[in-house]
Amino acid sequence: MSLYTERTRFAHSIALCSLGLLPLGFTGSFAQEPERIGAPTQFFVDSERYRFGYADMSNPAFYPIPNEVITRETYMQCLESMDLEALASRPNRGDGSLVAFMPVLAKYVQSGDKRWAEACVEMLKQYHTALKKRVEEDKWIWDFEWPAVLFPLYRQHLMEGNFMEANTPWFKDLVLYYCRNLHVWAEEPIEWRGGCHRSMPEGTIKWLAATWYPDIPEAEHWARYGQLVFNDFWKVKDVPQNDTGYMMGPLLMPLFHGDRLLGDDRVYGDAGMQQIFTRIMMEVTSDGAVNPYGPNGGYNSTAHFRVSVLERIAAKTGDGRYRYVAHKLMNYLRYQAKNEHYFSSLHASLAYLFADDSIAPVEPESGSIHTMRNEAMRVAHTDKALTEKLLGDADPRENRGHICCSWVMNDKKWPDKLIFRSGWNPGDFFCLVECHPTSFPANPGGIMGMNRYGAPFTQIVTSKGSSEENRLLIQDIDETCARRLHPDKGRIDENWRMGSMPDIRSEVTQFEDTSGVTFAKVKVFNPDGLPVVYEREFIFVKNRFLATRELVTFEASFHARVSPIWNTQNIGPQLGNHWANTFMSAPVADNGRSSMKLPPVDLLVWFAPQEDCRLQVVDRMTFDARTTDCPAQLRYVWEGTPQKGDQKIFTQIYFPHMPYRNRSYNNNPGVQEAEKPTLQNTAYASGIEVIRDDATASILKLAFEEGSSEYVVFNPTEQEISIGGKTVEKAWAYFSE
Repeated sequence: MSLYTERTRFAHSIALCSLGLLPLGFTGSFAQEPERIGAPTQFFVDSERYRFGYADMSNPAFYPIPNEVITRETYMQCLESMDLEALASRPNRGDGSLVAFMPVLAKYVQSGDKRWAEACVEMLKQYHTALKKRVEEDKWIWDFEWPAVLFPLYRQHLMEGNFMEANTPWFKDLVLYYCRNLHVWAEEPIEWRGGCHRSMPEGTIKWLAATWYPDIPEAEHWARYGQLVFNDFWKVKDVPQNDTGYMMGPLLMPLFHGDRLLGDDRVYGDAGMQQIFTRIMMEVTSDGAVNPYGPNGGYNSTAHFRVSVLERIAAKTGDGRYRYVAHKLMNYLRYQAKNEHYFSSLHASLAYLFADDSIAPVEPESGSIHTMRNEAMRVAHTDKALTEKLLGDADPRENRGHICCSWVMNDKKWPDKLIFRSGWNPGDFFCLVECHPTSFPANPGGIMGMNRYGAPFTQIVTSKGSSEENRLLIQDIDETCARRLHPDKGRIDENWRMGSMPDIRSEVTQFEDTSGVTFAKVKVFNPDGLPVVYEREFIFVKNRFLATRELVTFEASFHARVSPIWNTQNIGPQLGNHWANTFMSAPVADNGRSSMKLPPVDLLVWFAPQEDCRLQVVDRMTFDARTTDCPAQLRYVWEGTPQKGDQKIFTQIYFPHMPYRNRSYNNNPGVQEAEKPTLQNTAYASGIEVIRDDATASILKLAFEEGSSEYVVFNPTEQEISIGGKTVEKAWAYFSE
């Protein structure tokens, strides 16, 4: 940090103190100034970030996300922005030919012009040659997802146009060659089990091949294997991947081809599938964005997949809600476009083939919800006895029937997400909270995404293992306390170690949604395997702010460091001793290769002040190279050795607001101007007053606009509290005066 910045902050603090406007809890000791850990966060903000005085949703310069009508023809227009003639003229595109040529197939379906079909036929024949070359070089084929999805579509539409028959030899040879040489891990063994992203495509394409060609020697075995894998999924109607990356893999075949596999539409109409459909639809923000969580491809990860699959579900169910959200996603993708070809050609093709314009888009439910998911269990995949125990009908051959990706699921339901929604209008405040306890990474209680006016305020690490995200971080400093481990010693932890998985459990103990406010409470036992109980309450004031209260109860004594954390890209320029302004410069997408656009909006992160806590500004890159996309972290740190039964609370406010900066108009060197304190130049922190904050209750008064006040009350014991001229007897309250 420069000397100029230090002096400016000192002068600013003196001015605040002299005017009596320092937020409650200021001790007067500059020794408690925020501590910086790692390299100081440095940033230069584009001056244009500050050009808007307020969030004008009618101004496309501020909010440029379109809200245009999407039809089936929109997807074709996207495809036609490519040079389809040039694409069709080059049928030899190697291993990626099936995906690359999908726009040509879609154009054939649209036009009926045989030259597009003939180009597809030639591509498929040359693709067969490319597969043979791949096997010569590598011994096998391991492209396991998209061929399984696309073979049935090429077959269907080329047969409908009489460009092939059911047993056309060259296509039959192609499909059988692919199936007989498919090794989804690019090695032995093969024919994996479980409803996972490699086993599902392998099993179901072999099942379809057996259906198409019942005369082949493998027909009986492939049909049985495919049905076993599908039933691994169908028993729970859920997928083990709690993420926005791998999650699409197991769903490709059942959602795109469930009718082909089963001969009916039960995949789309079964009540048990609604947990998946709801998840795919309701996790989308009011602006049409996808906040990433778990292993993911970056910001807006799997958005293209959601467009095509929601069009498919809408066409099969006649439910216009799915089309509404698909079109939200499509408009957001158009906003993020770097050129005319703004949408995945593959998913534009799929969306075109599946979309049904006779189904009118219908706005989904506008309230907040909490979702459930089946328990994901990670076990040793090479133990064939486990396959038999957990899935049944294990293939006796050594190189067959292992558990794919070590993931299986059981019938137990755990909380999945809290989805706080203000509505579906552009710019509405939205928040996504993780609740599931057995996923990797495990972040129950953590905020995965927060958005307002089209801007996100955080982005999580794309991690297959430990990654602490926007929750209470509890650390055993001396690493002496005994971890609470899962009683099933056949499970593996985030580091693939057998028998050492933490026994984390979670529950949503309260949830209430009203027209203006959502209240929720999550309880987590043994977070990270530590002997503590972690509870987090949320008061989500729609299109205003989020208040949370975190309580940790120690069930054993150990030297602990406890910190509520917030991960972001930028911290400042406004910074207090228990609060900070934060913002994202550009969400990162495409596995770290693309910077995305966003309207300029900031977020105040405010911690209720405590004398024994200290604010830290952490450069996460100092400790974790995976945090490049979101490298800054706020921590409000407490350290001590609590006794069994002791409790510690932390209360926070997250308030989205327009950016503001102080501009000095004195260009004489050495002259420091103390800016008169206002709500804006403290990022609205000076508008928050703590009336009470203890283990029994927390009461905050917020004055974010002149002449009005809002009250937030956390009252877990439901005692009688009088505040602001009102009496509160419930677990929570929000009101204004």
